[in-house]
Amino acid sequence: MDGLDLIIFDCDGVLVDSERTTTRLLAQFLTELGVPTTVEEAVHRYKGTDLHVVAARVERQLGRPVERFIETYRERMGPALAADCPAMDGAPEALDAVERAGVAWCVASNGPRSKMETTLRASGLAGRVDPARVFSAYEVGTWKPDPGLFLAAAAAMGVEPGACVVVEDSVSGVRAALAAGMGVVAVSDLTPADRLREAGAGTVITSMRDLPGVLGICPPTVGA
Repeated sequence: MDGLDLIIFDCDGVLVDSERTTTRLLAQFLTELGVPTTVEEAVHRYKGTDLHVVAARVERQLGRPVERFIETYRERMGPALAADCPAMDGAPEALDAVERAGVAWCVASNGPRSKMETTLRASGLAGRVDPARVFSAYEVGTWKPDPGLFLAAAAAMGVEPGACVVVEDSVSGVRAALAAGMGVVAVSDLTPADRLREAGAGTVITSMRDLPGVLGICPPTVGA
């Protein structure tokens, strides 16, 4: 892509394969609370959504407050992710290609920094990620689909929004990237490609192995 100075990677579902674990745990937790939820429903309704928003929706459905909703969920999630959170297929190779091309990159997530540290460590990618290039919505104070997180990341990296491409796997992330005036490549893993396109993603891939090719920084992998 011409004029590409910065790639902003989402973390969950883009670099680390955490979404299957987190959506399963969320579905179980909501069902226990009295809101029967399947894994598929958890993906469709809540994937990429700030947990404060999830908690508010659940409380409206139940008609009562839920004490320590976020804390309880994170207490379950942390050990599960530490035990099993591989890198997304093709993610290490995509990072290799980006670095060979000399394009700057960073990571920006709706999740807290502690969660990213856990998943990046479990996936084996932690050593490749400079903590100064990791941006959390909890530290910026704005969550996708608001564009503030991506704008803050671009500003910290010294790059104009129009020279950035965001790699995302959620509807809220795609909307945030477009609202920030950035390009976006959507990864269709748990989220169907048609939902990502409906959100505005013009480029949708099914594997991180395809990313270097669509960005034009190396030929696509043959037979991937």
